[in-house]
Amino acid sequence: MTTMRPAARQRRRWPRCGQLALVTAALSIAASCNSTVIAPPLPDDPITVFLLHEAMHTGVVFPPPTANDPTGYVEFGFDDWSWYALGNDAWYNVFATVLWPTQGALGRREFGAATPAELRRVAYWVELSPIVVSQPRAQELRQQLQAAFDARLPEARDRQDLRFRFTPCDDSYWLPHNCADTAAAWLQQLGCTVGW
Repeated sequence: MTTMRPAARQRRRWPRCGQLALVTAALSIAASCNSTVIAPPLPDDPITVFLLHEAMHTGVVFPPPTANDPTGYVEFGFDDWSWYALGNDAWYNVFATVLWPTQGALGRREFGAATPAELRRVAYWVELSPIVVSQPRAQELRQQLQAAFDARLPEARDRQDLRFRFTPCDDSYWLPHNCADTAAAWLQQLGCTVGW
């Protein structure tokens, strides 16, 4: 009997270890995936938006709609409501965040920068990739995202540590549909070609 107990314990550990290894491998593969963004042909009315990337987040930064707009550059991003908006970001919550669909959040962050140089100065901790697109398309998408954000404003949560305000949205967040996928879809709306 005594020789069977370690084997029985070992059999129970392997499935858990195997599952953890599988999840870790899937997360590593997902984290290492890069997409290629090809800007549309130069439009008659060009404007520059920025693809923003930091740690575990990707978003799109839109320029001010007018030269004297006090909000300046504004980022929109798609995230997990519990992880980002509510701050439930302990390591053990990552499994619920990526392995099955959860409540999505539309995030909005103001930079207070009026020019690309100011944006780069105040957002020094992120990677910003400029993409030249059509100004009417960019304004239309920004208005669409702002309207979706405003529609759920009474439910908004502020995260001062992230400099974001989040509202719930109808889309679910998980590994096959995360912030990078949503940013890619937004860039496609702007006429970009996105490939994995």
